[in-house]
Amino acid sequence: ATTWFLAEGATGSFLDMFVLLANPNSTPAQVTVDYLLTTGTTLTKSYVVDPNSRQNIWVDLEELPLGSGLYPLADVATSATVTSTNGVPIIVERSMYWPGPSFTDWREAHNSPGSTVTGTRWAVAEGEVGGPRSTETYVLVANTSALAGQVTATLLFEDGTAPAEKTFSIAARSRFNIQPAEISALAVGRRFGMIVESVGASPVQIVVERAMYSNADGVVWAAGTNALATRLQ
Repeated sequence: ATTWFLAEGATGSFLDMFVLLANPNSTPAQVTVDYLLTTGTTLTKSYVVDPNSRQNIWVDLEELPLGSGLYPLADVATSATVTSTNGVPIIVERSMYWPGPSFTDWREAHNSPGSTVTGTRWAVAEGEVGGPRSTETYVLVANTSALAGQVTATLLFEDGTAPAEKTFSIAARSRFNIQPAEISALAVGRRFGMIVESVGASPVQIVVERAMYSNADGVVWAAGTNALATRLQ
């Protein structure tokens, strides 16, 4: 596709983030990445992906503007929109490794493909807070629209008890993080699915992912996984 969306993304002393671009064509791809921060600020950088090649963007180390000596993405939470501006279709994934601050320290990672579409209603089937491995769940929302919006997150419990929901405001062209315990204290110690819906008079376009981390043998976040949510509409 020529446009891809990544909802999850974080950099800093613990997490390292990579945007992975593949160009399976015989023509170079002119690619622009818009990094959508939690504040609604957008940082943009352009790349050229050679024919029949793969390019790796280590987001933590991106210098913006080029030659400035500044690395404004070194410690941020970010979503991203990736666009091939010359119409050459590409493939986009995102990987995150931890713990930092050096690649020699990495012991775990997760990877997810980008989404080629946005939508107004998404769902994930898996989620958990607490439990024997102190599991943490994060639902990541990218508002790809130029307008601020609202999203309603609904927890669906496996025992069939009444769903719990909460509505959040989300800035234009930004990344937003939902922790299930913020929706309801009933999430703690339980497993659940979740629906995330863009609501209001003019629902904004969003993309949703879900990340989960768990501890083992005294190691914090010894394991982790991430998934692109399923678009319902």
